[in-house]
Formats: sequence, structure tokens, C-alpha cells
Amino acid sequence: MKTLSSTGRRSRMFLGAAALSLLALTAAPAAQADEPNPTLTVKYDAEGSSYIGSQVDSTLQIGPSELTTTLDLVNGDIVGGTLPIPSQQLQFDVFGIPARANVTLTQVGQLTGALQQTEELGKARLVSNVAYDIKISNIEAKVFGIWFPLSVGSNCHTIAPANITASTPEGEFFSVNEGGRVTSTYTIGKFTGCTPLNFFDIPGFFPWFGSIPVNALVPGSNNTLDLTISNPRYGG
Repeated sequence: MKTLSSTGRRSRMFLGAAALSLLALTAAPAAQADEPNPTLTVKYDAEGSSYIGSQVDSTLQIGPSELTTTLDLVNGDIVGGTLPIPSQQLQFDVFGIPARANVTLTQVGQLTGALQQTEELGKARLVSNVAYDIKISNIEAKVFGIWFPLSVGSNCHTIAPANITASTPEGEFFSVNEGGRVTSTYTIGKFTGCTPLNFFDIPGFFPWFGSIPVNALVPGSNNTLDLTISNPRYGG
């Protein structure tokens, strides 16, 4: 039977240790790559307005509300966020007749975006994207000084969420420590689920026909948003 000399045993032990060290070195970067980037949660006050074009031609108050963002500290991406918008009453005219309606915007998915560095040191631009389902309810028209209800039912909303991409206006900047202003031009698509005006709200009835009056007034691409973001608060 052949036995290894002490020199042979030491050589094999050395080679084994070297192989283990090599495996450790090659595995380390992969483990580090799996670790998520550090993030920072910042909350801001948010308030502004949205002009609704098409045949509505009126301005909707946005907020006051609270914008919550989660910022990736490595690449500047906004990896998640929320901006709840309280329901507001919109005043407008329909063929010269004063009207009003409650407008409810419900966020769909996360608010995302990025802080983009500019050529000026320490100054950035904010680009963000968020989608909202838009619901209209409690429409009323004022005739001879009296407000008359014009029912569109309880489920009159956009077929597809309105996608809003807002960014820092040209010549302005955004700071994590101070906030800033963002603006947007966005499209409101067609509505569905609306009952015919002044008809009873019967679920499942007239989801297409009832939306005709609303779709003749609201959908369009000339809607704008102007939002001021301020008073940052960290954590949470």
C-alpha cells in the first residue's frame, strides 16, 4: 500500500485551502449584488390644481395632500410612492348652464420616477409617473336658480386610468431637502359604467349608453397639472 509523504500531504492541503479561498472570493460579489440599495422615505406637503379641458374648461383643486416617496440612495430612482387626492367638487358650465360634480381620483399602482442631476451642482430635476382612476358622481345643473340632480350612477369612471407624467418645469429645480414644483399635460380617456342622466342607478344597466353624455364633455388630451411639493419630513 502506497502512503503519502508529509510533503505530499502539505501540498494537497495547500491546494485545497487555495481552492476554498478562490470560491469565497468569487461568491462574495454575487452575495453583495443581491443586497438591495439603501432607501430613504420622504414625505412632503402637496397642493395645486388641474385644469380640465375639452368641453369642461374648468380647474379642479388638488389637495392639500401628502406625497410619500421612497428614494433609492444609490441611483436616485423613486422606487415607490403615494399621492392620495381628496375628492373635490368641480364647477363648470354645460352649454351655458352652470353645473357641478364630485370628482374622485383613486391612485392605481405606485408612484415612480427619478431625481435627475443637472449641470448645476446640487440641483436636480424631478420626473415622476402615477396613474389615477377618475370617477364622477353627484352631477347637478342649476336651472332658474335651483340645483337639479343629474344622476350618472355610482360607478361612472374612466375605462383606463389617466397616466400622469409630471416633471420639474424648465428653468426650475427640485431638491430633496426643499421640494419644488412639477407640471404635466395629460389625457383623460373615455368613461364607462355611467347611467343615463336622470335614470335610476341600476347596476349592469346602460353601461355604454349612459356614458355618452359624459364622454361628449370630459375626455381629451389638453388637461394640465401644476403641483407644489414642500415641507419635507424624513423617515416613516
